[in-house]
Parts: sequence; structure tokens; C-alpha cells
Amino acid sequence: MSVLATVLLIAFAPLVQGAMKRLRARLQRRPGPAVIQPYRDLVKLWRKDALLPEGASVLTVLAPGIVLGVALAFAAVVPIAAGAPAAIDVVALVFLLAVGRFVLSLAALDTRSAFAGMAASREMTFGSLVEPTLLVALLGGAALGGGTGIAGLQHIPLGLAGMLAFAAFFLVLLSETARVPIDNQETHYELTMIHEGLVLEYAGWQLALLQFAAYLQQLSWLFLAALLLPGDTWWAHALWVIAIAVAITIVETAWAKVRLFDVPQLLTTAFVLAATSIGLRLLGGAE
Repeated sequence: MSVLATVLLIAFAPLVQGAMKRLRARLQRRPGPAVIQPYRDLVKLWRKDALLPEGASVLTVLAPGIVLGVALAFAAVVPIAAGAPAAIDVVALVFLLAVGRFVLSLAALDTRSAFAGMAASREMTFGSLVEPTLLVALLGGAALGGGTGIAGLQHIPLGLAGMLAFAAFFLVLLSETARVPIDNQETHYELTMIHEGLVLEYAGWQLALLQFAAYLQQLSWLFLAALLLPGDTWWAHALWVIAIAVAITIVETAWAKVRLFDVPQLLTTAFVLAATSIGLRLLGGAE
């Protein structure tokens, strides 16, 4: 079952990206691209040669493969259905995602591009706020007293504590998938880029690997969010994935991107929400 789930994640990751872009365009009263446009873009990039800056080290060449490997590992361990192995640790999962962030940021610095360097600095700064928030939201909001295994992430409890924990997780989801109001996947303005700025110097099949890794991680994050919500069947998780994807698209349409210096405040707010959720659960008992 886990192998089939991973294959489905790999197959439908670009489709989810295309559907979200199409829905966003429709909400903005634009025709928008076709739902299958991400597949076309990946094929087009795959057929092109990779061009790298002069003097780039082997790290720049290896980074796309490492990032894709992290995305595949993330997709493999996200428990789409109940009964995930308890040996898979939440803390280890956060460290796995940190490896991809670290390698891509180093590769951006290795290209000697000023804009990629700025993006790497922003990515690591915001990552230092996202990662502890993710840990607190998952462990405190869903697995309090149940260990750190992914099997303990059954559902965020109903009530105020659960709502605060999921709100914190939702802000982390927006950050990690480069969504408005924290980031913008469609920006071409280098001074405001975060995630997209890291791959400015990549082209061809290497850029295709990085783009596909981003699509796969996005869908994996959506399924991880669905796991925390009520429902133990595959169709319940699928419905939650659709609902969360629609909610993200509505947020992108209704809100503008915040100023770059306001992003740390937004992520700090997410951490406070997650910590408050733990406090409320401790006061009210481990339900």
C-alpha cells in the first residue's frame, strides 16, 4: 500500500500544481494555463541542456539529485493511510527536510550569484523559524504523550488547542510550499524571491529535477496535513488534500504577499500558536 501511495504521489504531483494554478487564475478572472501544463514544462526542460555558471563546484551539479532524493524520501514516509511504521520519527523527518534546504542553499551560494545568495540567506533564516514551529505543531498538537513516531500523529484533537495547532501547521505549509502571503511561486522579481531565487542559475534537465522535487514536496505536505485531520480512509485523506489545496489557493487570491521583513513575524506567530496549543492541552489533559 505504501509503495502504491508513493507512486500516486509521484504521478499526480505536477497535476496538483497545475490544478492549483488554474483555480487561482479562475478566481482572478483569468483563463490560466492548462491543468497538465506542469507536465509539459517538465518535458520541455528535460530536453534542454543544463548550463551552469563558470567555476561552479561539484556540489552545484549534485544538488538537484539530492533535493529530488529528499523529496522522494519525504513522499515515501508520509503515511497516507493508517498504520504507518512507528520507527519513522517526526524529528528525523524534520531533519530530512532540513538536509534538502541546506544542500540547495549551499548550491545557491556556490553559483556566486548575488540574487541566489540573497535567496539562500532568506531561506536559512526563515528555515530556522519554520523547523521548530513544525516540530512543536506536530508533537504538541497531535502526538502529545504518544512519542515521536509518525504513527502517533493520528489526528489533531478538536477544540481550541487543535485549531491553534493546525493554524500553526498551515502557516508552515504556506512557507514550505512557497505560497502567498509568505512567498510567491510566480514572481520574477529577484529582490523578493525566496524559494525561486535558489534555482535562478539552473537550467535544462537540472531545473526539471528541482521543479519536480518542489511539486512532489508540495503534495507530500498536503497529505501530511490531511493525516492530521479526521478520517482514516484513503478517500477521506484525498478529500482533505483537495480541500486544503483549495483553501491555499483562496488565501493566495484574497491576500497580498507580505513585506519580506514581516515574514519572520508571521512565522513567529505560528510558533506562538503551536506553543499555546501545547499549553492548552496540558491544562486540559491529554485528550
